[in-house]
Amino acid sequence: MSLNTLLTQLREFLIIAFPYALILCILFFVLYRFVFKKKVNIWKFFSSILFILNFILIIYLTFLSRSETYGEIDLHLFRSYREAWNTFSTRNWQLVIFNIALFSPLGMFLPALWNKFRKAWRTIGAGFLFSLFIELGQRITQRGLCELDDLFNNTLGVLLGYCIFYIIYTLLHKGKYKIRRLAAAALPIVLTVAVFCGIFYRYNAQTYGNLPIDYTYRVDLSDSKITLSNSLELSDESTEAPIFVPNTCSEQEAELFAANLLDHMGISGDTHYSHYDDFIICYRGHHNITVYLDDHSYEYHYINDEDANWGDMGAQAVKDRLSLYGIEIPNNAVYSHPSEGCYQWTVERSVSSVGEVSGTLTCYTTTDGEIYTINNQFISQSVYKNEPVISEKEAYQRLVDGYFQIEHNYKIYDLIINEVTLTYSPDTKGFYQPVYLFKCEINGENRDLVIAALE
Repeated sequence: MSLNTLLTQLREFLIIAFPYALILCILFFVLYRFVFKKKVNIWKFFSSILFILNFILIIYLTFLSRSETYGEIDLHLFRSYREAWNTFSTRNWQLVIFNIALFSPLGMFLPALWNKFRKAWRTIGAGFLFSLFIELGQRITQRGLCELDDLFNNTLGVLLGYCIFYIIYTLLHKGKYKIRRLAAAALPIVLTVAVFCGIFYRYNAQTYGNLPIDYTYRVDLSDSKITLSNSLELSDESTEAPIFVPNTCSEQEAELFAANLLDHMGISGDTHYSHYDDFIICYRGHHNITVYLDDHSYEYHYINDEDANWGDMGAQAVKDRLSLYGIEIPNNAVYSHPSEGCYQWTVERSVSSVGEVSGTLTCYTTTDGEIYTINNQFISQSVYKNEPVISEKEAYQRLVDGYFQIEHNYKIYDLIINEVTLTYSPDTKGFYQPVYLFKCEINGENRDLVIAALE
């Protein structure tokens, strides 16, 4: 769930829930003030509104806004942090931080509304039990994933909320050891902020990015049968491999390239551009080209109001048409025909492909001989630096130890390794890092497992 989705749900929730929370608090106010004849604290009244809103919001986001899915259990602590680190995507970090922030108001309002929750252990314990109730409820109702990480993050949020309350409470009241109590209350907040700042600092300080294909938790292979193919011999020699970096382009170069490509295609008309952080889009009539600045890959689309009738026009005819457009297919590209009207050429990246192009080019053609789509992911690369890599045997040992990525809760009974090759995978900073690709049979199915190769 992205931040925009959460904000949209939050906005829809507030429109519906706020009037009901206000009505409920007014009802409590009337009962408390006029029936029980007790004085009402105006700050507690507004705190009650916010507390009820937060409580309903949690129930809404964790249950009511979700449909039945899978209801699985994930007991791998810090898996979500590892996934956010590997992908280093804004979305994954937003989800981690949001799960902490969502429960922080509980830590503030519980002790503010009820004196018995002035003890830290009671507030934190109540938050832990409430989060546990939600996670078990998601498991029973199959509305979401029952995660140990959520339980940790939610409880941490309650702790931080309580610390904020205690700091405010200490500042507003007289008492002994005020500085010492303020320091103790601020410590969890400072440590949490320091940890997140340290994570982001380390990422920005390191040369290469992280590999999204790296493991997020250790796979349990204790009951698995692992065998090597008879013809496979693993090398124990450590070596070096180049780190590739794609050739980038500026916005002006991307604009010129897109306009020239449309000219070669014989497409005339007014041209205008849209600029984004890492790509530009060139428009001309019903045609547009998206050029990505990070690696100079691009996508061409013909936008027609009518549905396209995909049809074959022959691989050689497609290559000839692409050649007229100034698009050349490398001689070592492997051709495939995945479906009717779809043509694909692939060049695998390898240790020896220094200075060459690699990637995939895909075209979709129609029955009337038109090319509707060109997705050119052929990327020209340069060597950034040679780095030491682990041996095949070391990579095999990491695989045996379970340090690879596979579907959540996928149980491996029989694992046969047929082949291992050194190939490449893009990291989160645009570099292509060496990885070991193990071609395997897992439970009778052909599967690929990847192990990071850098030492």
